[in-house]
Amino acid sequence: MKTIIYKLDGTDNDIKYIKECAEIIRSGGTAAFPTETVYGLGANALDEEACRKIYCAKNRQPDKALLCHLYSVEQAERIAYLTDIERRLIMTFTPGPLTVIARKRDCIGKTVSAGGTTVGLRFPSNRVALLLMREAGIPIAAASANISDLPAPTDAEEVIGYLDGRIDAILDCGKTGSGIASTIISAENGLRIIREGSITEEEILRAMKA
Repeated sequence: MKTIIYKLDGTDNDIKYIKECAEIIRSGGTAAFPTETVYGLGANALDEEACRKIYCAKNRQPDKALLCHLYSVEQAERIAYLTDIERRLIMTFTPGPLTVIARKRDCIGKTVSAGGTTVGLRFPSNRVALLLMREAGIPIAAASANISDLPAPTDAEEVIGYLDGRIDAILDCGKTGSGIASTIISAENGLRIIREGSITEEEILRAMKA
């Protein structure tokens, strides 16, 4: 496989490259893109075959679910059943490095959810990621753009080193993100931090009590 590398440089070509990458994802391909934490490897979350390509490219275990990257609460409502507290978490902390676990709708298949009944909802604040999601017009299932068990990449050169020839495209924005993964939280049966990342448990509990 030949990987197309789109190098963004702040010129008018950037939106052209983002649109081309969005079309690759819509058409069942895979593409790496920046977030405010690390680079992600994404595919159409509504396309089971496309999502399986993420696992293949990363050598990822099939029992590890993917996160759905979204640009609005309205888009999240189309793929998950949100409770009031889940909406509040999303409205308070996103766009930003928080993933909210919610009960999935039937449009999200077994590959994304790893056979479970829930889906992780992620709303990155990175400008390029937001433009990509809006242009794609679909939820983008993603995991970090690395080979499993190796460090998650915060630089496009690291992504190229990991995945060149294994995926369809890379949006090269140079260095990006903190390298600290998003915090993952479940609100089922009370708030539970599944993975603490950039947003701390203390910050979440304080905001929910306000």
